[in-house]
Amino acid sequence: MLDKEPYEFRDSDTLSQIWRLFRKNRVALFSFYTSVALLFIAIFAPWLAPYSSDMQFVGEELTPPSWNSAGKVIYFFGTDDLGRDLFSRLLNGVTYTFGSTVIVVFFVAIIGGLLGIMAGMSTGLKSRILGHFLDAFLSIPILLISIVIATLMEPSLPNAMLAILLALLPHFIHEIYQAVHQELKKEYVLVLQLEGISNTVLLKETILPNISVRYIQEIIRSFSVTLMEISALSFIALGAQRPTPEWGAMIRDSLELIYLAPWTVILPGVSIILSMLVVMLFGNGLCKAINKYYE
Repeated sequence: MLDKEPYEFRDSDTLSQIWRLFRKNRVALFSFYTSVALLFIAIFAPWLAPYSSDMQFVGEELTPPSWNSAGKVIYFFGTDDLGRDLFSRLLNGVTYTFGSTVIVVFFVAIIGGLLGIMAGMSTGLKSRILGHFLDAFLSIPILLISIVIATLMEPSLPNAMLAILLALLPHFIHEIYQAVHQELKKEYVLVLQLEGISNTVLLKETILPNISVRYIQEIIRSFSVTLMEISALSFIALGAQRPTPEWGAMIRDSLELIYLAPWTVILPGVSIILSMLVVMLFGNGLCKAINKYYE
């Protein structure tokens, strides 16, 4: 897809040119700034939220959102059945859902990327054994693996994050392994190897730039899967526990109020969908910019 000679990857202004191409896509640029804003909220949520996530306002239980005629501006998204401000809980939920997802994906990208590259650069019997071993994991859904691992540990958000990390790693390693392996089979790589290029130089100047788009795509896919699974494990009581304002746990705790106070269920669900959509748009825009640069 990005078959270039090694010298074509040595431009010092590569990142700046990719950024210029990326900025032309306004949807992707907006999603980038939104992703940065979510990351900022995840770090500073306790100071940005108007109230503590556990603060209960007696007599204000199930107050509708402010746009409802019975709502109040001071409770912008309304309150839940315990009188807790939903806006404050959603803001704090960015830390637990979005922030936890970023942490898991960071370790998956680093560990999975390194192991995938090492596996991809291997040859002979060792390469075939690794390939078959990784292929075996593809037949098992990631969510099923994470549920099995999570049930073996005490239900908590950190344990759910660890379960998802362990379940996601083999899939990520396999994709990077396949990407590297496919590059090694291309003619220009074989020519470079015949000319005596070292594996380190080959990897740095040719293979890594050529698999960069696929690597980013796998990170974005892993982010979407992780975000959904963190919420899903919390929803089935294997992740975040009460009173943690994790979005999946918030849906679980308010599910029986779906007809009486639908905002307590809909707003956390919308937060999950929008967060996932924003990151996917950012990743797709970045991949398009990289592809356009190397065309």
